[in-house]
Amino acid sequence: MKSKLILLVGLLILLISSCAYNDGIIQKDNIAYLKLTGNLNEISLQIDDGSINQLIDISEDTIYEIKLGIHIITVRRNSEIIVKRKLYFDNQITKEVVVKWKKISYC
Repeated sequence: MKSKLILLVGLLILLISSCAYNDGIIQKDNIAYLKLTGNLNEISLQIDDGSINQLIDISEDTIYEIKLGIHIITVRRNSEIIVKRKLYFDNQITKEVVVKWKKISYC
């Protein structure tokens, strides 16, 4: 009798706990983000071999959407390469690129 009571209580607990389970699939957008920090005065940004975007008045709070995959990020100031990096962007990941005054950084 005691074993039947324990079995019944166990089944009741399983029944109650299974009702709380919510099965759902959440898929986030396939997009990554790029954030520039550091000295952002009068810089231009080039992603891969695309066109150069002049970024005159940007703040460190600006985040750019970028496609997933490997990209070459080039930052120039007065036609001089300040930063050139090859970065891998994964889903929902933000990569931060620090822009210095004149130091060239190749990775």
